[in-house]
Formats: sequence, C-alpha cells, structure tokens
Amino acid sequence: MNESRYTWRSYSLVVLSLLVTLAMFLLDPIATATNEGASLPMMVFIFIGTLVTVIGIIFVILSKKEQSKVALIALAITLVNCGVIAFFLFVGLMYT
Repeated sequence: MNESRYTWRSYSLVVLSLLVTLAMFLLDPIATATNEGASLPMMVFIFIGTLVTVIGIIFVILSKKEQSKVALIALAITLVNCGVIAFFLFVGLMYT
C-alpha cells in the first residue's frame, strides 16, 4: 500500500515550467505589440515562475510518496530556462 505515484504537483510543475518557457519566447513579440507595456509583468512572471518551479521540484523530489520522473523533466526544462536567464543577465550587465 506504500506505492509511489505521480500527483498533481508533478504535472503542475511541468506545465508551469513550459509556461515560463513560452513567456520567454513570446516576451519580445508581445512587448513590441504592446509598446513595452506588458514587458514588466511578463518578466516578473518569468522570475517568479522559475522560483516557484525550483521550490516545487525540491518538495517533489524529497517526497517519499511521489515518484520524481515527471519532476525531473520539469527540472530539466527549468535548468534550461535558468541558463537562458543567466545568459541574458550576463550579456546585459557586460554591455550596458
């Protein structure tokens, strides 16, 4: 009776990490279309979504009642997102 399984937390972390990735790809077209009006809320969503995903992944991986394969997929996506964020922060700080 002590089976580990996937719960809503694992799937919501994958969805959140994919939404953050989508927001990163659509940041420039949406900012251009709205005259930079939606840039700040989207950037806040990207940073907070990444932070929430990392904290959620830690909770899922440390949970003994839940499998972590789906959370590891979310972790891989989030690490790519963190790499992209770090790259743009590095380039932005070096050339401003």
